[in-house]
Amino acid sequence: MTLHALAFVFLLAIASSLSHFQDENIISATGARLLLTPNEVLLRRLETFRIRQGVPNISNRDILLLNALKTREGRLLYAAYGPRPLIECAWCTPLDPTSYLYYRVPSIALPHIANIAILGVATSSFSSKVAGSLRIHATIAGLAVAMGEVLVVYNFDILQNTQAARPEDTYWFHWQLLTYRGISIAAVNFLFGVALYLSATGRYGFAPVSDREKIEAVAKSIELGLGHIRTSLFVKSTTIRNDSTLDYISNFWKKEAANRQEIANQLETTKSEVLGRMDIESINQEAFKFTSNLFDAMTAAKPTAGPDHVSPSD
Repeated sequence: MTLHALAFVFLLAIASSLSHFQDENIISATGARLLLTPNEVLLRRLETFRIRQGVPNISNRDILLLNALKTREGRLLYAAYGPRPLIECAWCTPLDPTSYLYYRVPSIALPHIANIAILGVATSSFSSKVAGSLRIHATIAGLAVAMGEVLVVYNFDILQNTQAARPEDTYWFHWQLLTYRGISIAAVNFLFGVALYLSATGRYGFAPVSDREKIEAVAKSIELGLGHIRTSLFVKSTTIRNDSTLDYISNFWKKEAANRQEIANQLETTKSEVLGRMDIESINQEAFKFTSNLFDAMTAAKPTAGPDHVSPSD
């Protein structure tokens, strides 16, 4: 179960690193340039792109996003933080770019919190002793990935794309961050999955059971056995003190003994009847006769002379 949870998170993280499962980048998808393509041209390209997708008209989200991309600052923020803050954040303003960063913090932290929680469950002492020994390392690794992403986002300069003249010169920070986040989380889960597997199978970091642990296990078994004995004695004592229950149990075992004796007598009687109907002497004679005939037939079938034998008369 532990490895299954880590494998599930690994697959989700790998899927999140693929562009198909990420936010749509309408500027990159339409072949436009981040700062140099006018909004009217971007609108026409987006309409054509939607028609190719089978959508006759652009959506309300597309309209809100295009309105946010009218300014140079809006496009720089789009490359840095993606489309959602520009569309959904009502209190964010281009005059304060950090407001978009604050809006993005929950969406950045949530995947890492979920990943750390899964790692904590997978490496808990309830799963196994080996898994529990890796819990601290797993938690530190999950926190390191989360803190690394927060530091990268906080230190990113949104003005980095001001000199991007061609589409390939644009640094799509938001989408690259999603890709690297998925790969990082997948790598952490993969490494700890391998470590758990190797430890559980005794190939790595496996310590044999100590004498103390063996003694504790035996003591627990003895204690459990004594508990069953005490329970049996209590039930027996209670039964003996209750006359009606004692009479019922005594009658039950008397009937049980009588039934068993009757079955044993029936078996002996049946066996005696079968043996009485059998003629043992006749069976022995028939067996001896059959064996003698068999040996006589084998002796008669044996050749008396070889193929090269020549009689004296010849």
